[in-house]
Order: sequence, then structure tokens, then C-alpha cells
Amino acid sequence: MNDAMSPTGRWARRGCAAAALLLALIDLASAAVVVPPAATPHRPVPYPVAALFGAHYVLLASGVCLLLVVWALLRGKRAAWWVALLAAAVSLPGHHAGPGQWPRLVATAGLLLLLLICREAFVARSDPALLRRGLAVLVVGEIAVFAYAVLGLSRLDPDFRDRETVGSAVVDALRLLFLLPVSVEPITRHGRWFMESARTATLSVAVLGLIWLVATVIGRPGHDRERRRVRQLLDRYAATALAHFHLLDDKAWVITADGRAFVGYKVVGTTAVALGEPIGHGDSVLSAARDFAQLCSLNGWHPVFHQVTGEGLPVLAATGWKTLKIGEEAIVDLAAFDLQRPEYKGIRSSVRRCERAGYHVVDLPHPVDDATLAELREVSDAWLASGGHRERTFTLGRFDREYLRTTPIVAVLDADGRIQAFANIVPTYRSRDATFDLMRRRPDAVNGVVEQLFVALIERFRAVGYAGLNLGLAPLSGTGSGLSLPDRVLQLIYTHAGAAFNFAGLRAFKAKWHPRWEPRYLAYRSDARLLVSAAALVRAGELPDPRSPLGRLRRLLRRMPVTTAFLLLQAWIMTATALDPDTHGQLIHHFGLAWRDLQGGQLWRLVSSPLIQTEPGWVWSVVWLLAFLPLAEWRLGSRRTVLIFFAADAVATLSVLLTLRLATAAGSTDAARLIAERDAGSSAGSWALAAAVAWSLTGRARLLAVAGVLATLGVAVVTHRRLFDVEHLIAALVTVGAFALLPVWRRARAGRVVAAARRWTGRSP
Repeated sequence: MNDAMSPTGRWARRGCAAAALLLALIDLASAAVVVPPAATPHRPVPYPVAALFGAHYVLLASGVCLLLVVWALLRGKRAAWWVALLAAAVSLPGHHAGPGQWPRLVATAGLLLLLLICREAFVARSDPALLRRGLAVLVVGEIAVFAYAVLGLSRLDPDFRDRETVGSAVVDALRLLFLLPVSVEPITRHGRWFMESARTATLSVAVLGLIWLVATVIGRPGHDRERRRVRQLLDRYAATALAHFHLLDDKAWVITADGRAFVGYKVVGTTAVALGEPIGHGDSVLSAARDFAQLCSLNGWHPVFHQVTGEGLPVLAATGWKTLKIGEEAIVDLAAFDLQRPEYKGIRSSVRRCERAGYHVVDLPHPVDDATLAELREVSDAWLASGGHRERTFTLGRFDREYLRTTPIVAVLDADGRIQAFANIVPTYRSRDATFDLMRRRPDAVNGVVEQLFVALIERFRAVGYAGLNLGLAPLSGTGSGLSLPDRVLQLIYTHAGAAFNFAGLRAFKAKWHPRWEPRYLAYRSDARLLVSAAALVRAGELPDPRSPLGRLRRLLRRMPVTTAFLLLQAWIMTATALDPDTHGQLIHHFGLAWRDLQGGQLWRLVSSPLIQTEPGWVWSVVWLLAFLPLAEWRLGSRRTVLIFFAADAVATLSVLLTLRLATAAGSTDAARLIAERDAGSSAGSWALAAAVAWSLTGRARLLAVAGVLATLGVAVVTHRRLFDVEHLIAALVTVGAFALLPVWRRARAGRVVAAARRWTGRSP
């Protein structure tokens, strides 16, 4: 067992988490409540971070960060250990040595010492659950800011004109949480600082949480590269019906150091569910199983392998896994199948019934067009609405337009050419058994349409040389007959979930095709967690109802994550600044950009300044952005949209600031005044997106659109001679230039690759 998961390691994690929680509360209280002058040492604070930013900002940031990582410390996350260590280190200068400060200094130093002593207990890597993490940042972070605001408003009576009761402090704290005006007026410097700090903290937490939520849709860095490696391994080694589902977007992968084997898995709560056995070459699959077990140990997950084949059992048995039969997979022998044989009489009758109704089976054009996809969606929605069906994932795909474009589709059409049922064919890689994924039918279709579709699939697969047709798993088939604890767990699941999931009906439908039955197993570590693991298996395939509000929200986030996040953020900021214009000045002060900020090393303002509008209230430039942001995300994708917006804005802003700096050095008073002002706004990034959308067109439309954007900006520069018009033109020109040079760079890179291959192999790759 890994040291981090030993009893000593668990107590070390708990101790560090408790100490971090205590220091977080101390820091938030210290930031909210002003220190009396008599308690402050007369000597200046020697710490540069406190001198530059103020101890209260340091304590506020430290307290919020520590609260956010308490749960992650309990789980032994290495990243949380680093955050806690840095937060404790930077909070140390905030607790100045003086009367009454020693307990705070001791708490801070104690956490630092405890973290350093227990560092070996924090080795877990961050898991891929970005959605949960983003929600946690939003919820826990805003709760922390709310508590900080309530404490400060109720304790800082001398700093405000009117006295706050606990009830009014709670109401005003909620107003601060939404950047709304409050009922009290600060009359001291500390009171004004407190109001600004609460608004700054709530906006920072919101932006961080939205970034995480967008990241869960866009994908983790390196995820696409790992997916390509997994696809290559599937092409070389995969031989099971589940192979293609390793590429679904709900999977993460453990790839061995030699790159020759992997395990695909999904984290459900504290259980890591692997799909099938490890896939790869020879001894590398053993390494993959060990690597997966080690990853789970480091993260505090409980690992299981779901639907392991008989061929995969020896690999897992060699690494100490227990196994339990969980069902049987039905595979039709294509060579032996003959519809005229007596045992297929019922299927034969169903097929003839459909043929008499004018039904016939066709291969849809591949890839399918939008009109056909719309009709397939109609069939799928009707199927989902009938009989309690719902979309699932993990071991199945779901109806997704882009996914269906990548797979061949076989459909049953009626006499009028209307689709009555369909199935999509998924790659089988090195398996000789063909398989399909989605199977959807209209509820009012002729009884037997599924049988007609399956018979057509059998004939097609047999014609191209496949040996079998995999009908999928019959869950709990042939299981639960013993008296052991695992058998009793299976009996319990069958009793309580059998009706909901129609286990008996699935078995009966597959059995009438007279298939051979191949056992499938669950590989697990502990009998004591078997029921929890079974619940995780069920939850691994769950998806929210796409017709529910949550399902619609999820679909919107998947299609337009950047647009949705930016719209929510801007609507919030503009509403708040319209109600309280003073809030806008505070946001510009904390998030805007001036030359002196760059000199001070605050490069992060290049990212924050485009998120704040130039004026309080509802600003037309933001409306202009929201016109092009969804277009850019639709045409270019989420990642490229974010890159273009921030990169073009940064280049344009830096160009203008450098020009102003040179003019100031030359003696221009106007330039000196402009370079000292903090600026913000999204208009430069908006025009960059407009230029990018124009470039995404083709042929003459591209030429006209790009020329129109550049001409509009050029006329504005010549006519109005405003500095921000110049910034807009620079952003658009940089974007167009980057797109124009991209093919040249790609050709040059391809040429270098070819030249290198020729040098090493003497031939072109």
C-alpha cells in the first residue's frame, strides 16, 4: 500500500486540512477587521508583498484559497498542497509581529511546518472532474466571500455611517456578492477598502469558476493528444466490442511509459471505473493495470474493471484482482445463421410483416447530411419519449450530430421513404465480430422493424467477411446463484434494478437469435466495497434528460461554452455598474491596465482588462462583442475563439502602450496623460473576432468580408483619429495576418519534417 494511503498518511491529510481550515478562518477574520493603531508595531513592515499590496488583501486572498483547497487536502492532492503552502507563506507577512498577533503567527507557521513535514502524504494528481471542481470553486468561494462580508459589515461599525445589525449585514453581504449597491456608506479608508475587497474577491472567484466550467467543455490540455495515442493503440490491439467507446469524451486514460498499452476509465465519486481490460501489447498490459491501480491509490479512488473478457482475466489475476461474473455477451454466428431454419420462425414472420408494409433497409449516405440528421433526431426523440428510454454513456454512445457523421448508418425506410428505425455501425478494429451502437425506432413503427434491421445487418456483415454480430451485454445473465457475499450483492441488484432496466427482457430478445454466450466479469479489490462499486457502474452511464432544464443547459454549454460564460459575466458586471456606478471605478482600479502596471510586472491585467467594460452600465461595445462571439465560436471553435480574443487584444494594447511610452519620452504631454490612465474594454478583441469570422468564409465572400472589416476600421481611424480606433485596426490586422501566414508556416513545418525523414531514412515518409 502507498504511504500516502496508510493510516498515518490519512491522519496527516486530516491534520493539514484542519489546520488549513483554521488558518483560513483566521485570515478572513483578520482581513475583515481592522487592527487598532495601538496594536500595530511602530516599525515599518519589512515584507515587500505587504508593502506593495497591503496586508488585508494578502490575508483575504490567502483565506479564500485555503478554504477552496481544504477538501482537496483531505484527498491528498499535490496541487492543493502547493496552494496551501503558498497561501500560508504569503499570509505570514499579513500577521505583523506585535501585541495580540502572536497566536495568528503561530497558526500560520504551524501550518507551514505541518505541510512541510507531511509532504509525502500529498502525492495525488488532480482528477479530470473539472465540472465538479468549477462548481466547487464557485460555491465554496462565494460562501467564503459571503462569510467575510457578513463578518466585516457586522464588526466595522466605526467605519460606516450607519450601524449594521446582523440581519442587515447578511442582506448587504448578499448585495456585495452580486456587486449591487449596499445600504451603508463607508466613511473611513478601511471601510472603503473593505467594500472594494469584497467586490473584487467575488468577481475573482466568479471568473475562476467560469474558467473551470468552460474548461470542462473545451477539454483538458493534452487530452486530444492522448486521444490520438489511444486511437493508434486501438487500431493495433483492440479486439472487443467496447473498444470504440474508449474514445467517448467521458473517458480519461492511463497510458504506459512505453506507450504500448492503456486503460480507459471514468471517475464516479470515489470509484474509478475502467472500461474492459487493459488494451495493448504483451507485458505492457500488465504495466497498464499496475499504473491504473497506482493512480487510484494516489488519488484515493477505489478501482474496478467493468466488462472484462475471459481473455483479459489472466492479466488482472496476475496483479491481484478479484473477479465476479456480471453477465453474458450475445454473439450471433453469422456463418450458421439461416433465416429459413425452424428456430428463427418468429424472426422470419416479423421480417415478412415489415416487408408487406413496404419497409426496406438502406445504407444512408456517409456522412449523413443535415436533413437526414434532423429526421434521425426525430426518430431518436420519439424513441426516448416512449417506454422510459433515456440516453446513456460510458459503454454506449449518445445521439450526437458530429458522432453520427463519423459512423455508417443503416436505416429502415417505409414505402414513403420515411425513416422508421436506424442503427449506426462502430469500428471493430481487430475483432472479427461486428457491432453497432445506437438502435432507435419509432414507437408507431410496424412490430418487427428491429428484427428486420438486425437481419439486414447480419447479411451485410457476413458479406464483408465478419464472423459474428455482437448484440451486447445481457446484464446479470447467468449470475447470482451462489451464497457468497458477491453473489448476494448481484441478487440484490437484480431484485431492485431488474424491473427498471428490463434485464429479463434484454436477455429474452437476445436469446431468440440463438447466439453463443460469452461471460463478462467485474474485476475489483474489496468485497466490502462491492455494492458501492455496483452503484458507481450504474452512475457511470447516467446522463441528464436532454429535455430537462439541466439537459438543455448542458447542451447549450457544450455548444457555446465561451459565449455563455462571457454573457453571464458581462450581464452581471453591467447590471451591477448600472445600479452603482462607483463599482465600475473599483473594477477599473483592480482589473484595468496602465503602463505602470506592466512596469510592476502585473501582466495578468492583459487578461483581466478585456473583461471589464469601458463605462458603467450597459455598453454598446459589449453588445458588439456578443454579436461576433457566438459566430466565432460556431465557425472557429471555443479554444481558437478564446485565443484570438485575448491574443489580439494583448498585441493591440501593447502596441498602443509602447507607442505612447515613446511619445512620452519625446516630451508629449497628451501621451503622458493617456499612458497614466487605466484602460479596459473588449472592443479590440471584438474586432479581432469579426476579422476572424470574415476570414473563415471562402472565396469571394472572404475577400469582401475582410476588406469590409478593415475598410470600416480604416475610415474610423482617419475620420475620428481616436486612439482606440487605432487599437481596433491593429487587432484586426494582426488576426488577418496570422490567418494568412498560418498555411505558409504549416507548409514550412511539413517541409522540415520531410527533410528530416530523408536525412534519417533516405526516403520520404
